[in-house]
Amino acid sequence: MALLAERPDAALSLAELTRRLGVNKSTGHAILTSLAAAGWVLRDPTSKTYRLGPAVVALGRQASASFPALDFARPALVELSRAFAATCAALGVGDDAVTVLDQVADPRAAAGGFQGGAFRVGATFPLRPPLGAAVVAWAPPAVRDDWLGHVPPDTRAHYAGALAATHDRGFAVEIAATPVARVRELADMLADDDTSARAALDRLADELATHEEFLALELEPDRRYAVNVVNAPVFDHTGHVTLVLSLTGFAQALLGTEVTAVGDALVTATRRITDALTPTTPRASRG
Repeated sequence: MALLAERPDAALSLAELTRRLGVNKSTGHAILTSLAAAGWVLRDPTSKTYRLGPAVVALGRQASASFPALDFARPALVELSRAFAATCAALGVGDDAVTVLDQVADPRAAAGGFQGGAFRVGATFPLRPPLGAAVVAWAPPAVRDDWLGHVPPDTRAHYAGALAATHDRGFAVEIAATPVARVRELADMLADDDTSARAALDRLADELATHEEFLALELEPDRRYAVNVVNAPVFDHTGHVTLVLSLTGFAQALLGTEVTAVGDALVTATRRITDALTPTTPRASRG
């Protein structure tokens, strides 16, 4: 289903599906037959190709209804992607990972993304250093300590400072590093339940964590930053981070003042969503 969803406007043959998934044709045919019977895929009787079916629409609506924050987040995704000519995504927060739930990509970002284009809806990224600062910065001390425990000793002080800076300004800034594209590529290509994929992602996260420059501390106004992602959290009624809004795919390096403007806009949007979800929660309690 994830493979078909990568290009919903295209249809794939049984041979291509089984080749890309690494399963034999008889197994693939049996799976596709069951999916077609349930309406999850459609089989073209002429070309013998498969595409997503109508049952997925209903399933998506039910999934969206079970996550009401997305209803409030969607207008923000549209507004922010247009304002900064970038891709804005909403990431759901789990115990040890974040998952891309929705996104809006501005055409200018897709045409000339400086540090990567759109995410893939459904892609999952581990909450391992240096990823996840926008979640961990507001987590209990034990969670922060566990996160920092994965950082090499010689960079641990930097990442502790990065969490404090993220909490103080309200958003995290990830600076582009060579392995970032490899993390995204793995997350896009490999299934979420693939243990080998998760192991590879963990290894790459460890590699990233050796670079002090990955998470920005101070943002110097006149310095240019090769920004990969800017993230800001949305909180639920308990004060926990339930959603992260993420801007990526910037067309060029940004001045420190521009990065701050992006982050402040994200924080304004996430506070609006938080207030809509928890109208009686005092903002001060969310840091």
